[in-house]
Amino acid sequence: MRPHRALGIFLAGLSIGGAACHPRLDAESASKPKPPRLLLAIVVDQLSAWEAADRLPLLPADGGFSRLRREGLWVKELRYQHAVTDTAPGHAALFTGALPRASGIFANETLGPDGKNRSILLDEATQLVDARGQTLDRPGSSLARLRVETLGDVLVAQDPGALVYAFSLKDRGALFGAGRRPQAALWLDVAGETFVTSTAFPAPPFLVGSLSDNDAVEGAYRSSDWGLPTEERSFVATHAETPDDQPGEGDYQGLGRTFPHKATSAKAMRATPFGDALLFGLARGALEYVGGRARGDAAAPPALVVLSLSSHDYIEHVFGPHSWEAWAELWELDRGLGALFAEADRAVGPDGWAVMLTADHGGGALPEVPAALALTTCAEGEPAVRPPHGCGKRVRIMPRELVAAMESAAAAALGPGPWISGFAEPLVYLTPRGKALGARDREKLRAAAARAAQAFDVDHVFDVRAFGDSCPRGDGVEALVCASIVPDGPGDFYLVAARGGFFDPDVAPGAGQSHGTFDEMDRTVPLIVRAPGHVPAGATRDEPLPFTAFARTAASLLGIRAPAAAGEGEDLIRPSAH
Repeated sequence: MRPHRALGIFLAGLSIGGAACHPRLDAESASKPKPPRLLLAIVVDQLSAWEAADRLPLLPADGGFSRLRREGLWVKELRYQHAVTDTAPGHAALFTGALPRASGIFANETLGPDGKNRSILLDEATQLVDARGQTLDRPGSSLARLRVETLGDVLVAQDPGALVYAFSLKDRGALFGAGRRPQAALWLDVAGETFVTSTAFPAPPFLVGSLSDNDAVEGAYRSSDWGLPTEERSFVATHAETPDDQPGEGDYQGLGRTFPHKATSAKAMRATPFGDALLFGLARGALEYVGGRARGDAAAPPALVVLSLSSHDYIEHVFGPHSWEAWAELWELDRGLGALFAEADRAVGPDGWAVMLTADHGGGALPEVPAALALTTCAEGEPAVRPPHGCGKRVRIMPRELVAAMESAAAAALGPGPWISGFAEPLVYLTPRGKALGARDREKLRAAAARAAQAFDVDHVFDVRAFGDSCPRGDGVEALVCASIVPDGPGDFYLVAARGGFFDPDVAPGAGQSHGTFDEMDRTVPLIVRAPGHVPAGATRDEPLPFTAFARTAASLLGIRAPAAAGEGEDLIRPSAH
């Protein structure tokens, strides 16, 4: 049995019991073009607007990105309106239309009771379920912290027979696209080296072992090294701006800094194209099942397949966006997308599917690359994809050292502590003693911490209590930070790095790069919409577009109302399609 045929059986088991009626279109919408049977929502983690503008035109004409550009509408700049440009807030914003302040998703991680960072989606009331359907004695993840509805929630509420699948290497990449009632939501558990879900979601009959169990995951990285075949090597060598051993690149989990790279664990595999290859396999299997169901039922419900391609993010964290590895990842990503789109053609026909491809955030250069090269990410070229100012020097801020300096400054101002429990980007968490301070002493602590932080290229230390019930408008730092803060959430001081600065993400400590800032290079990403009969083919849009357009347009393509927070977003379906 072919691996993705096994997934088809698995997905069929998940679909039993769906409703027979599918109320997608009301009388007023009867004259509109028929919504596609299938919507692919693809999020390429850390694909910056500047990177897409520079590099997509260089890819082969037979690849996935070239097809999207020929057949779709390319919005050069989709812009987030929050400062915390990280994976969880970005995915939540895309699939809900809500700012972190409203969604409750204000960071990737929080500080746990043990003082260690933990996923913001970790839910002690749930347990992990592995790819063989076995419940593990470890906490799972859920959307319990999410305060608003998702695109998937609306789809299933309006059409109980609708199919929703979401796949990622990260829980925060899978769950916001999946919503609360998916057929399948799978992400990689590096400890068990298998894909998992959670007891928060319907427990499926996992007949998908050949694609996502321990054997499949180990086989993906043990079967071969990450090397460069001749054609790919020529492409990479021609375009990569730095040598294959650029200072500042990391050696993540023993991968090494030069090709070929050998992954010896699932954790290391995430920073290779093998991670995305596993996700493409899961998605192709989902499409095969969707196609079989559509062919057998003219009134088959719509399907939403969400794919969060995480390897691009890990690779750029470790090696930087100008590296040989980043260019090789783009080549492999392009090949994988092309194969996925061919599967969609077979499943529902070329006119039966739509795709929306975007990113959760952008990113910038390694601090060690030449200054002129770093500036190409933020100060030169097309105005539509680069801010009108230089981004300043690139600076890697080490959180452990920063927190130690802030604690020393607090002790000098208020006496022996401890006053600070820890840091989960972008928030400093105070100890119970620090939280209990009165207003005057709390401000003394904040001011002392801010003075210490300036030496680490941190421009602002905001007290989250200082923000009122509403936020200022615009793209100023206070407005963007206010939009990122949950008023009644955890965390005490919000740290804003100077332009060009970023907090070391602890992927390859002391090396690599990151994002997470309010700068435009982190807040702007591309959006490409391919929807025959609904958007113009081969068109581009240079005018920046707020992020709410993603959920609003996706809802229109699915024939449903938008999530409440995205209701005012721009619908990119061309007027003639209405």
